[in-house]
Amino acid sequence: MLDCETRISSPLSEEHDQFLSKKPVKELQNPMSGMNEIKALYPSLILVFLSMLVIMFVYELAKQMLNPSITIWESHAVTIVFTSVISIIIIYFPLRSSYLEHQKTIIALRHQQEAEEKLRQSEMQYRSFVESVEDSIYTVDPDCRYLLINARHLSRRGLSPWMYEGKRFSDFHSQEESAIFTGHVARILASKNPVQDEYEHKGRHYLRKLSPVIDPEVNEVIAVTVISSDITEQKELEKEMEHHGQELRMFSMSLAAANKKLSLLSSITRHDINNQLTVILGYMDMLESKEHDPTLDAYFQTVSTSAQRISAMIQFTGEYEKIGVNAPIWQNCRTLLDTAVKQATLGQVTVKNDLPVGAEVFADPLVVKVFYNLMDNAVRYGGKISSIRFSFTERNGDQILVCEDDGEGVVAGEKERIFDRGFGKNTGMGLALSREILSITGINIHETGEPGGGARFEMVLPKEAYRFSDVQKEKV
Repeated sequence: MLDCETRISSPLSEEHDQFLSKKPVKELQNPMSGMNEIKALYPSLILVFLSMLVIMFVYELAKQMLNPSITIWESHAVTIVFTSVISIIIIYFPLRSSYLEHQKTIIALRHQQEAEEKLRQSEMQYRSFVESVEDSIYTVDPDCRYLLINARHLSRRGLSPWMYEGKRFSDFHSQEESAIFTGHVARILASKNPVQDEYEHKGRHYLRKLSPVIDPEVNEVIAVTVISSDITEQKELEKEMEHHGQELRMFSMSLAAANKKLSLLSSITRHDINNQLTVILGYMDMLESKEHDPTLDAYFQTVSTSAQRISAMIQFTGEYEKIGVNAPIWQNCRTLLDTAVKQATLGQVTVKNDLPVGAEVFADPLVVKVFYNLMDNAVRYGGKISSIRFSFTERNGDQILVCEDDGEGVVAGEKERIFDRGFGKNTGMGLALSREILSITGINIHETGEPGGGARFEMVLPKEAYRFSDVQKEKV
């Protein structure tokens, strides 16, 4: 049991060490009790004395009856031998019992010494741990009287060891702090469960954990150990993160508002430009329908083509503006292709959907335009094209989504240029837009077909951007 009156004269005081290692001391024997123990032996001694008299009397009687002519010296010699044997027999059993008890005492003493050595080493390790940690550690009894305090706590409080002798928690803390601490101790005494809280002292923040010390013999809380950690830097970091979080939210709101205004302005501008282009193209048609100098036909064609390119560029800016606005989602590949086929103008060209059932890609919601642009590009520039095929393949551990056709293909020097904005016979926007949409989730696209053998576009999917649905997994 912890001594509630233990006095603390050092961070781990001598009194506390003695308290941890002290052994039970036998009470001083009363001289009268010793006399009583001697008197208790009297009946046994008398019994032994009378027994010896009877034995010796019987022995002498038997000796005289068996050998009446024995001389006195012979009688004495036989008596001495007989008495010695009897004495040895009588003394042997007490001595043997005493020897066994002595051996048991030696073994018990050895075990006690070993236990004391283990306890001493354990105390040294405990002392080393308590004094080496950066946290404040102290122990109080159920009355909140200090039993143990480490040097860190003394230093943190700016006090000397002797100032804690016989003191309570309330002697060094305010009434409010003491009420909170006393309440925690009362809860621990009642529930036998640890309690944790935070408090502030001289502008610094601390996390305090109170744990019960339970006596296993009676299963009762006999003390409470407190470990108090300085979390000031953590608190300041949390405040700083919260401040930056507020700034980030304000910035995001401002950015969203600015983006909304820019989108609105861009939409209005595109609408106005398209209206003016419609006017220009309308008047161009009217001029071409009237009689005019045939040499002007080339100029009319140039103006019309430029107007159409401007219209396509305006349309591209509208599509490009939508990229990345919505978060990427998982999308079924077969469904994407079926949707794109309905939107595309394919003529006599057939589309073969060999994408596996349940295959999904993690991409921007505009990824359907990639499928559309690939088919539109094949129909426009494939020449004598008759079919387009979409499929999956695996190479070097990578999943690759493939779009290939049986058209004329792409010449070697243009395999990367076709992804540049403005390159090509039409607007030159479709493949550039497709690469931007795929790059949102790390998908790379390249043209790998053989010139004259048809175009082949390979989209390399990162592992985190490709999966099979549960239905497909069950089939596999």
